Amino acid sequence: MLIEKDILEKQNIKSRSYKMAHYKWKNKVTDDLEDAKDIVRQLHRMLLEGKTDKESALSNLKRAQQKIESARYYVDRE
Repeated sequence: MLIEKDILEKQNIKSRSYKMAHYKWKNKVTDDLEDAKDIVRQLHRMLLEGKTDKESALSNLKRAQQKIESARYYVDRE
């Protein structure tokens, strides 16, 4: 951690946002999190309108959880 901070300071970079641009899996993580967010939003709307049942709601929540776990996997790989 100190080495990374030293390198960033030598390059005169003040924030860690610079590093985010160089993540190898940034697009995959972003896509997975956006998909999970969309699933939860759609499920919320369906529940409010009464257009879904218990099994379908649980299935959608499981899909959203899988997307989040996938994003976490790629973040941990960095």
